[in-house]
Amino acid sequence: MTTGIGGIAGAPDLAAAPTTPETGPSAAARRSRNARYGRWLILLVAAIYFLGPLVAAIAFTLKGDNGGISFAAYGDIFTTSNGQTGLGGALLYSLLIAAVSIVITLALMLPTQLLVHLRLPAWRPLVETLTLLPLVFPPIVLVVGVSDVYAWAAPPTNAAAGTQESFVFHILKFLREDSHPLLLALLYVILAMPFTFRALDSGIRAIDAQTLVEAARNLGAGWSTVLFRVLMPCLRTALVNAAFLCFALVMGEFTISSVLLYTKPFPVWLAQLPTTSGQVQAAVSVFSLLLVEVILLVLGALNVRGPAGRKE
Repeated sequence: MTTGIGGIAGAPDLAAAPTTPETGPSAAARRSRNARYGRWLILLVAAIYFLGPLVAAIAFTLKGDNGGISFAAYGDIFTTSNGQTGLGGALLYSLLIAAVSIVITLALMLPTQLLVHLRLPAWRPLVETLTLLPLVFPPIVLVVGVSDVYAWAAPPTNAAAGTQESFVFHILKFLREDSHPLLLALLYVILAMPFTFRALDSGIRAIDAQTLVEAARNLGAGWSTVLFRVLMPCLRTALVNAAFLCFALVMGEFTISSVLLYTKPFPVWLAQLPTTSGQVQAAVSVFSLLLVEVILLVLGALNVRGPAGRKE
């Protein structure tokens, strides 16, 4: 017969000891390795998703008639035209529109942003709301409004032969000329406002613009010197990002230029390409995509800063 104390002492330990989470260098190394594998897995899936169609398109364009590799489709894109211009002319046309749009956008938005941040901070919510309007109204609404303005300014159809056109219509007609489509550039400036506003706004808020301006003015610098030699070098990243976004918008916009009956912009030219060869159409798409990517990389290279100078 055992006593209570002996029974308690001799009884098996039914309660398991509490486990503690594994700690130490091995656990930290395992978590770091798992996180690294997870990042590589995400990058691999993203690469397959984005680069897979491009690789398939390139493989399709390089497929020859006898099963080998042929670059004939890429040679045909330089001789194929839509009846008015070729690939080089369409790309140059869109690049010129993009350059004009970028210049106008930065010339309008940068002084406005600086004025709002330095002198009129209470107006910033209103300016931000106005720049969001192009995202609220679709581009087709903008085109309809422009067409109505032209219809209002145009002389009536039943007017006499000697009727003089109004001065406003002369200006609008000049803007819409196919040789210098300033109308497209102005419309693209409106579409790019939401993106350029935020790019410049974040850049200005990242620097102490008020202190820089006051210091430069106290040293006797004029406003042109303050803008071009003090603020713009500090805002180089924001300016390049704004130009990058505006350029990407112009090179991919199709609705406005097609509704206004422009045939030379590259997106419209690509849609109207008169060829029945799928390889040529795919080659044009691949070539244009790679060319635009190279141009965007050049724009991005402008934002690369050199190594900081070493202190003596």
